[in-house]
Amino acid sequence: MSISYRLSFVGLTLLTAISLAGCESKSKRDFNAGCQSGGTDRSTCSCVYDKLEAHYSSQFMEQLGEQQVSQLDLPQDFSEQMLRAAQACQSR
Repeated sequence: MSISYRLSFVGLTLLTAISLAGCESKSKRDFNAGCQSGGTDRSTCSCVYDKLEAHYSSQFMEQLGEQQVSQLDLPQDFSEQMLRAAQACQSR
C-alpha cells in the first residue's frame, strides 16, 4: 500500500469521524461527556442515549440535556429505562 494511499485513507477516516461528531446533538454530546466521566466507554454511552431517545423522544432528551426537566418531572419509568438501556448496551 503506497504512502499516499494510506494518508488519503487516514484523512478520510478523520473527516468521517469529525463529520459524524458534528451530527450529534448538543444534548447527546453532553450526555456522552457526563457518562464517560463516570468511566463508561463512548460507544456504550452513545448506545444508552440512543435507546432513551428512541423510547422517549429527541425533544425530551434535548429538554433533559438543557435541564428543563427536573427530577420531579422525569417519567416514572426513567430509572428503569436507563438501567435496561445500560444493560442492553453493555451486553452487545
